[in-house]
Amino acid sequence: MSERRVLINLRGLLTPDPKQAWAVDRIPAAALALEGGRVTWLGAEADLPAAWADAPRVDGGGAWATPGFVDPHTHLLFGGNRSGEFNRRLHGVSYQQIAAEGGGIRETVRATRAASVAELVDLGEARLRAFRERGVVHLEAKTGYGLELEAESRLTAAYAELRRRGWSLDVTLLPAHDLAPEFGGDAEANARAVAEDWLPELVRRHPGVARFCDVFVETGVYSAEQGRRICQAGQALGLIPRIHADELSWTGGAELAAELRAASADHLMFCSAAGMKAMAAADVTPVLLPGTTLFLGMRDWAPARQMIEAGCRVALATDFNPGSCPCVDPLTILRLGCLQLRLTFEEAFTAMTLHAARSLRHPDLGHLHPGARADVLLWDVEELLELVYWVGEPYRPRFLPA
Repeated sequence: MSERRVLINLRGLLTPDPKQAWAVDRIPAAALALEGGRVTWLGAEADLPAAWADAPRVDGGGAWATPGFVDPHTHLLFGGNRSGEFNRRLHGVSYQQIAAEGGGIRETVRATRAASVAELVDLGEARLRAFRERGVVHLEAKTGYGLELEAESRLTAAYAELRRRGWSLDVTLLPAHDLAPEFGGDAEANARAVAEDWLPELVRRHPGVARFCDVFVETGVYSAEQGRRICQAGQALGLIPRIHADELSWTGGAELAAELRAASADHLMFCSAAGMKAMAAADVTPVLLPGTTLFLGMRDWAPARQMIEAGCRVALATDFNPGSCPCVDPLTILRLGCLQLRLTFEEAFTAMTLHAARSLRHPDLGHLHPGARADVLLWDVEELLELVYWVGEPYRPRFLPA
């Protein structure tokens, strides 16, 4: 997409405004001027500048134009699936009981450790295509189902190959996703291995692949102090922290994310009011994952409205993973954002575009203002609210031709 061209014949255009918190521009009968794969101008088609009069036209077919979705929290690569475990939970067995029996994440770890880099790349491409056809133009992807150095290294190598093939993604190192079985529940020894050995070696083996590091700060996994040491070790290697925080109980994860000025704190169903204020003051993006709350049958939804009132710029993500949210559909998350987190449509859409990109520190994603990447979705609906209103409708966007 290097040539100059103009997208016309749009019913309208909706985009968050990166210069104003929670502001959304809604332009009827809009046009977009594009050059070099970037947005150069947006506005009403009738106001198209004269300098673009001779540029080739792209017919939008009367669709609504929006920026593509950005998914800032996925566990893209893993082996196997846990559909059998899911049915056990439907029969009343708890997630915690399954984990205590050696299932849950341990089952995925076994399957992932057995997978080759080539197998992981094939799985990743299939999942990335599924995300793409639903409108996700960029995502964050974590390691974390290896829980030991060699398996985590294969996951990182697979992500490097997916990037080499042209997929738009950010990589997060998450060897501290759970306690590795080899440590027999010794979180302190496991945390030392992650901070002192695994993270440095993964960065040495795969330079420039990962931008972020992450840790699961939760009761029975890693404490806030252990999470601090792991994140600080990552920071010393040039990695930006993200934190699984306050998912199943309050652990001080949001406060830790603020202290470290992390890019994000994620989950946050049990976030404290102090944690919300601290995140807002430290410019940490709360990434909320309502699909996980739904899939686990929990009743405690993340307090999105209170976070907004505290000054946070909330983002939404799928948390795609095999155990607690096997979902690649951004519209499901958009709908849950509105129906369960009680966000307006405009807020939920901003949370899945501009704020999601902001949590990944990409100022050119998640909006369609000048300088943004020309990742434009075209929706064949009369009104964009239909994307949420028709709850079961499997809408698929069109993309601009290359």
